[in-house]
Amino acid sequence: MVILFIYKNYNCNIGGFILKKLIFLIAIALVLSACNSNSPHAKKLNDLEKKYNAHIGVYALDTKSGKEVKFNSDKRFAYASTSKAINSAILLEQIPYNKLNKKIHINKDDIVAYSPILEKYVGKDITLKELIEASMTYSDNTANNKIIKEIGGIKKVKQRLKELGDKVTNPVRYEIELNYYSPKSKKDTSTPAAFGKTLNKLIANGKLSKENKKFLLDLMLNNKSGDTLIKDGVSKDCKVADKSGQAITYASRNDVAFVYPKGQSEPIVLVIFTNKDNKSDKPNDKLISETAKSVMKEF
Repeated sequence: MVILFIYKNYNCNIGGFILKKLIFLIAIALVLSACNSNSPHAKKLNDLEKKYNAHIGVYALDTKSGKEVKFNSDKRFAYASTSKAINSAILLEQIPYNKLNKKIHINKDDIVAYSPILEKYVGKDITLKELIEASMTYSDNTANNKIIKEIGGIKKVKQRLKELGDKVTNPVRYEIELNYYSPKSKKDTSTPAAFGKTLNKLIANGKLSKENKKFLLDLMLNNKSGDTLIKDGVSKDCKVADKSGQAITYASRNDVAFVYPKGQSEPIVLVIFTNKDNKSDKPNDKLISETAKSVMKEF
């Protein structure tokens, strides 16, 4: 296709200088593409896609050196419960740590599927701090909905994302509907690159207070649902603060993390999104742990 493109332009009245510049730019693009596809992690991830009959998307950023590792990083995936990290961070931007004791009431009608903590609070009050703890540590769906509403609704979440430069991540629905992913729709999807850069801007290098940042990262370090994912694939010397996610359809399984190599205070932001082609397919956590192992070898 590239050769045909050059040939067509050669037969048009394009000046020699412009033609040479065009060929040079295309050559550079081809070289960069070849380097990316032939890199060790790319070959390994291609092999993993074949092994698990799945699609993998990766974005990793070393916030210390600025080095990035990408694989299908601009491909859309369902983000599922990984968005709870973003929603919690946006709320924590708005509220000082000493104000997280604010209470909200939980009604029976608030409860949606998979709410192991909030279902115990029907007819009772819960603090914002407890809401965030439930959402981040136990992936409580009702807690996530209440956090979004405290922010001001989905439109406010989307507005904050745009302020951060993220015009890709597309929140549309509440729990649990957001977990019904369709490859034909952009609803409640993002790309690994967009999601990773937003996580970096919000949490690793955002405007969270020192207390709120520590609170959120401590919750992610103690996440109860990520032991078989990125944590399982990286060196045991690393600290991993993560938030996992799993949609109901197309074997969508994800994990996003701040990985702290031994002796490094600046994290590596790591986003791994996966899915499969058939709506009823089931995910495999080993796909994510093996992906993490391969990617972390680049750092």
